[in-house]
Amino acid sequence: MPSKAVLVTAITVLSLGCGHESAATQQVRSAASVDLECDASQIEFVEDEPMEKRVTGCGRTLTYMYKCNPAPGGGQDCRWKPVRNENNKL
Repeated sequence: MPSKAVLVTAITVLSLGCGHESAATQQVRSAASVDLECDASQIEFVEDEPMEKRVTGCGRTLTYMYKCNPAPGGGQDCRWKPVRNENNKL
């Protein structure tokens, strides 16, 4: 039988992994909530690729891509930006 410490550790690890969204998912969900005029809890990910995410919410669909632009003073400013194309239903 596993020790109490092992069980507590396992439960802690499992609870941390459940319901956790990546930073990218959180950023896209927040942006889509504004762009689709829809509560963030209603945003669903239809396609979830590393550099492209397609979401639906409140009867609309929108694709986001991760794009980088040069930043003043050097470096890059990278953000999730909506892509306007024929696949989107706004």
